[in-house]
Amino acid sequence: MIPTYELKTKNKFPELTKGLKKVADALLNDSSIFARHSAKQIGEIIGVSETMVIRFCVSIGYQGFSELQKDVRNYLLLQTKEDSNEQNIEISQLNNFAKHIKADIDLLKNNIRTLDTEKFEDIVETIIKSERIVIAGYYQSFTFAHWLFFNLNYTLGNASLYRPETDALVFDFLPDNSCVIVFSFSRYALDTIRFAEDAKKKGVKVIAFTDSRLAPIVDHADIVALVEDSNQSLFDKGPVTMSLINSILREVMKRAEKKVTNSDKFKYFLKEKT
Repeated sequence: MIPTYELKTKNKFPELTKGLKKVADALLNDSSIFARHSAKQIGEIIGVSETMVIRFCVSIGYQGFSELQKDVRNYLLLQTKEDSNEQNIEISQLNNFAKHIKADIDLLKNNIRTLDTEKFEDIVETIIKSERIVIAGYYQSFTFAHWLFFNLNYTLGNASLYRPETDALVFDFLPDNSCVIVFSFSRYALDTIRFAEDAKKKGVKVIAFTDSRLAPIVDHADIVALVEDSNQSLFDKGPVTMSLINSILREVMKRAEKKVTNSDKFKYFLKEKT
């Protein structure tokens, strides 16, 4: 169940000022700070004034901070009770490796809860309808970009992995009906942002995977796939990002199944014995 404060925040988010968006992003990323702290303390934590926090509450439809805080506390209390009932494994009995895996599972569950289905439908449809797909990711994000590129190209045959040393003029040769997919995570590589900005100027549709609604890449993207991660840790982003990519790949493969079946690319692999 998506809490009321989250729905209100997401509905109003595009209309908010930059400062109010900062408060909104903090609430959506980690609502527990709104349950534990006063409006003044929250302002200090996220770097805005107490007045800004209160203005945000009113902007999304609450009478004031106390009403929002009560809503958050009630929801978190309900979640805590449900989690306790569902808990089959005592944390104290888990070894360190199992604890890390469980943390990934919990983060994946949170992303399932906040998944914007319509947005991911748009991503799948854009990929399938695009004549060419260019995928880019720098540093750690290169892993995500390569995985998506390999599987999309294997399925559709029209994807390419952007390499700056050889693809400087890539936008000059792209068909009109093309899209760009970029991965941009904190600390936000400048080259990725410039790449997306250039694509947007050329009229190419940009799909961005990122970890914040306030990330610089958002200003240059037509569709933003948000990886929910309150800890902002690279290790936390990995499993969630790969899972989101795989969910898209599975839908693309399912809807483009005829293309894969009729392809001769399988000749490069061993066939299973029946």
